[in-house]
Formats: sequence, C-alpha cells, structure tokens
Amino acid sequence: MMKFAVLSAVAVGAIAPTAVQAQQVPPYYVGAGIRAGFNDSTSFVIDSKAQIVELGARTTLSVRPSLVFDNSTELRLPVSVDYALDQALYPYAGAGVAYNADGRSGVDPMITAGLDWGITRRVVLDLNGSVLFKPGDTDTEITATVNYAF
Repeated sequence: MMKFAVLSAVAVGAIAPTAVQAQQVPPYYVGAGIRAGFNDSTSFVIDSKAQIVELGARTTLSVRPSLVFDNSTELRLPVSVDYALDQALYPYAGAGVAYNADGRSGVDPMITAGLDWGITRRVVLDLNGSVLFKPGDTDTEITATVNYAF
C-alpha cells in the first residue's frame, strides 16, 4: 500500500507541471527548414514567430514572418491565432501577405495553417501549409522548420 501511495504521488507530481505547461504557447522562436511546393522547387526557409497578445488562457495572436530562398527571395508575413491543444501541440491558422521579389515585386494575399510541436522546452518543430493567391495562379506549399524557442 505504501508503494502505491509513493508511486501515485510521483505520478501526480509529474503530471501537475505538465498541466501548467499545456496553457503556454511558445511566445517566440526562430529557425530554419525547407519548403516543398506543388508548383515550386524545394527551397530553404528561415522561420520565426512572435506572440502579439494573449487572447485567453490557451489562445494567442502571433505574427509569423518567414523568408523563402528560391530563384528569388520571398517574404511572408501572416498573422495567426494559436491554440494550446496540450503540453506540446499548438495548432494555428491565419492569413497575411507574401512579398515576391521575383521581378514583378508583387504583394499577394495568403492563408496559412499549421502545427507547432514542442519537441523539447527550447526546440519547436513547425509544420505549415500555405496557399498564396497570385494573379492568375494559386500556389500551395508545405514547410517544415526546426526552431529555437525563447
């Protein structure tokens, strides 16, 4: 009976900090990874996130700037609503603009959705899908980045 009580206390102690962390979306990160597009070649990406404001105990509003390096450089600037699903999973969705320095220097609207996955306290994997609405074309892509959270 004493062993059961000790094991129960250890289990509760291990779970209690997790419950507190479940409400904390990582506020800031920066990292790098790749982009694979359905109409584009695989490219290098610099990714980041900065929390703007808390909307509730488990929800925040963030800006997610990123740079895509292909034949030209593209700057992405979406704003997202982030939700703490559990201690390590943070789905998000949002919209913004993409600036394409590809000769036409166009600013295109975009929608985005993804999942921040807290691998460790400081390492976040960001899996993202975006749709860019270019004149006469729609560009769909997926990015995966490894980020340092601070």
